[in-house]
Amino acid sequence: MKGGISINKVEKYACVKGLEITDSELKKINALAIKELTADEVFIFKVAMCDNEIDRDYEYFPADTLAQMAELFKGKTVISDHKRTASNQVARIYDTELVKTGEYSLSGEPYTQLIAKCYMLKSEATADLIAAIEAGITKEVSVSCAIKSAICSICGADNRESYCKHFNGQEYD
Repeated sequence: MKGGISINKVEKYACVKGLEITDSELKKINALAIKELTADEVFIFKVAMCDNEIDRDYEYFPADTLAQMAELFKGKTVISDHKRTASNQVARIYDTELVKTGEYSLSGEPYTQLIAKCYMLKSEATADLIAAIEAGITKEVSVSCAIKSAICSICGADNRESYCKHFNGQEYD
């Protein structure tokens, strides 16, 4: 308990949802493709990548960081199984958006979620993955990024440079 509020660990996961392709969506996709693609050639979907809620490690992405990430993720590759190989490239992020629900996160900021819009080619090779996404079986994602700093909220130390004696989730005077 902190200040009368129960602080629970939040298990984060992202959801994946299919999208209807529009001319506007297709234009953004074709800006990334070498060959002009048609709506019949691509499958598009949304991925809730991350948010500003405190996670199980008592860390979070502030809303201004989510806004920066939204721009950085445009055009990036989506891989499967954390294996950074060309054969594991399954989709590409063609657009992002920040969605606010009107609620507040445990960090005290308005709850904000970073959503990525992704596309993949429809082919025999991707048919099973597309089917798994559409069935709601494949829906979790893991965001990979490097942080500039990790500032301790107690003493102000940057824990990327030298670690302080404070631990995430512990209550201090």
